[in-house]
Amino acid sequence: MDVEITSIGERGQVVIPQHVRENMGIIKGDKFMVLEQGDMLIFKKLRVPSAEDIEKMLKKGHEHAKKHQLTEEDLTEALKKARSK
Repeated sequence: MDVEITSIGERGQVVIPQHVRENMGIIKGDKFMVLEQGDMLIFKKLRVPSAEDIEKMLKKGHEHAKKHQLTEEDLTEALKKARSK
C-alpha cells in the first residue's frame, strides 16, 4: 500500500492524488461515505446503481413479494425506509 500526503483546502476539500483517482476510476460527482475512526478518516466510494441494476432489483423484489404475499404498498414502504437510512 502506497502512502500519499495530501492537503485540505479552505472549503474543506481534500485532494485525492491523480494516480489514485485513475486507479480507482474516481470521477467528478462520485459519492463517498466518510467514517471517522479516532484520528483517521476512511473514505468509501459508493456505487450508484444503474437503471438496469434498479430494474433487476425491482424484478427480484416483485418475485420475492409474490412468494411472501407482500403488497405493492409493503414494497414502497420498505423502499422509503431504506432510503431514509
